[in-house]
Amino acid sequence: MANKGSQKRMTKEDRGKQILDAAMTVFVEKGYNGTTTLEIAEAAGISEVTLFRHFSSKQEIFLEGIKPILYSTLEETLKTSNGMSPKDKLDYILYERIRLISNNYKVVRLILKEAPLLSELGSENFIDKILVILKGMLKDIGIPNENEDSAMRLLMGSILSYVYIQDTSGENIKRYVGKVTSLMIHYCDL
Repeated sequence: MANKGSQKRMTKEDRGKQILDAAMTVFVEKGYNGTTTLEIAEAAGISEVTLFRHFSSKQEIFLEGIKPILYSTLEETLKTSNGMSPKDKLDYILYERIRLISNNYKVVRLILKEAPLLSELGSENFIDKILVILKGMLKDIGIPNENEDSAMRLLMGSILSYVYIQDTSGENIKRYVGKVTSLMIHYCDL
């Protein structure tokens, strides 16, 4: 048995990630209201006191756990797509969103299920924020204002369909994205 002195301590960032990963597993299983901070701590293999050294509340844990799926990854994808042609940009963003949704569909279902709770928690309206970001992207690639609503519906419907019809095959997603992008490009005369 190794002595305690030889065990490497986790960094604050690694411990926070460990807590968030465990928390999202428990939230998916039990929902926000059905989950306690004690259950999160137990799932992370830490004490509740340690949990509260990293997060001030269950609310903060939940909001931090869903943020990467909702915003940070979308913002990173948009930055990476700068300088691409409109078609390539649309292909890339749609592919990355669908891949993320496919790989995290349980968490996305949780987010959709808990949407009313998010506004109660004082969280900004995540759907509105995502729509603003995506509308900006559509404008950036040249979608005319008169086609924006249809393009948004096609884009959002395509992305959200993977919450309920899972497919994590990169090749299948690429084929689907190619078809949707072609439809949008053709429809909007880009």
